Amino acid sequence: MDHLAENVFEELWFGEDDPAHADHAASESLAASVAKITGLKPLPVVAQKVLSELSAPQWQAHRVASLMERDPSLASMVLRIANSSFYRRGPATTDIRQAVARLGGSKLKELVVGAAAMSVVKAKSGLARSWRDHCASTAAVARELATICSRTDPTIAFLSGLLHDMGKLLLLETGELAYESIPEAHDTCDEALPAAERAHCDFDHAVLGGHVLRVWEIPDPVPQIVAWHHQPVRAYEANAFTADHVALLRLADRIAEALDADEEVDPEAVAASIEGEWLGLSPHAYDARADGIIEARREMLSAFCA
Repeated sequence: MDHLAENVFEELWFGEDDPAHADHAASESLAASVAKITGLKPLPVVAQKVLSELSAPQWQAHRVASLMERDPSLASMVLRIANSSFYRRGPATTDIRQAVARLGGSKLKELVVGAAAMSVVKAKSGLARSWRDHCASTAAVARELATICSRTDPTIAFLSGLLHDMGKLLLLETGELAYESIPEAHDTCDEALPAAERAHCDFDHAVLGGHVLRVWEIPDPVPQIVAWHHQPVRAYEANAFTADHVALLRLADRIAEALDADEEVDPEAVAASIEGEWLGLSPHAYDARADGIIEARREMLSAFCA
């Protein structure tokens, strides 16, 4: 406990008035949750070996496929995505090696990291399932938005979207916070939730998520983006790269919330939002990609939430 409390990443703290807000009591609370949650390691041996192979300059598709075949759930997810409308060329395949070749190294890294992290969430309750599905939805929207925002990276956007509510899911999964009794947890938009979480825990789900992702060695800058996605002012005062990706994540989050609720998304409203203006997103650019965003979301929900 003391070791973890001393090593809390203070730059991720929510500190509304002072970035060094992490007082002793709050640090203890955060460390206690991290201590319990870090036992849920998201990168099993197979995933670690796949990522190691994919990091090689000349990685071998047959070696990656052979490794993936040892994890049926991972292999099944890769096959579903390889057979999706975005990647399918020719007839559907049940050959994991063909699926690996279709997706390529960059996409496979995204999927392996994301699937490994999401695998710790059992999603037994309706609230957990809706939050898990929303994470997959946000990941798809974020990746598509990143393709039309030249300053953002699609891989970082995807992982940030997929993992942005990991803190919420873990607090719910471990019973650290009784979300069922918090009214803000049931709102369509979760902008009011961090304040309610801080009232109960002295920290919010975004900060906890950032810390846990760092402990799990999810590559930077994803933990920072996740930690700050409810702190836009602080993010916009940081470096431009972080600010752009926080803005993209926040925009993707709101669009995904609308799509999750079967609401129509207005391109004019998207472009006129603080995040849309920050990213220089035009109504025409969004409208031209709107159908692709909806389809990408459908495919991602099918892959991660089957």
